[in-house]
Amino acid sequence: MANIFTNKNVNDTYFNMSNGLTSVFIHTLCISGLYNVNESFKKDILIWFAQRDWIILGIGFEGFDISEIIWDKSIFDMQKEFILETIDAVFKEKNWNLLNYTPNKEWLFIRLELFKQMIYDYKCDNINEGAQFAIFDFDEKVIKYEQCEKHRIYKHYKGCVVCNNSQ
Repeated sequence: MANIFTNKNVNDTYFNMSNGLTSVFIHTLCISGLYNVNESFKKDILIWFAQRDWIILGIGFEGFDISEIIWDKSIFDMQKEFILETIDAVFKEKNWNLLNYTPNKEWLFIRLELFKQMIYDYKCDNINEGAQFAIFDFDEKVIKYEQCEKHRIYKHYKGCVVCNNSQ
């Protein structure tokens, strides 16, 4: 089954990935985005990406449209810049030492280039708050902004996306 990534509010651009490549895509975004994450909006974006976990959504449903990201018009430019910087950090293999596997760069980087262009093309005027996929509520098991001891990524309410995908 393939996961589809779209940018419907901007154009007909899309790409798809296998379940395995989608997991690698999400893992590397979450791990590479760990630099200079002192603002809560950055942590929230990393948690949002981590929530594309098949443990939550079901296998084959981790794809998304760019409009589903938790955009905020008041800080849109900073959010967009952070996502683009995070994508660039993946290309630099930032924090990949925290993974227990070596991603296939050829397959991953082709999709990341497409994703980067989608983010670049997305404008504040494209925001549709009704389309956004919110961050799930946390509970006493996982506290918001709690980091995985092994992978250092921000956990979602069901734990660490990398640990969950290693089971």
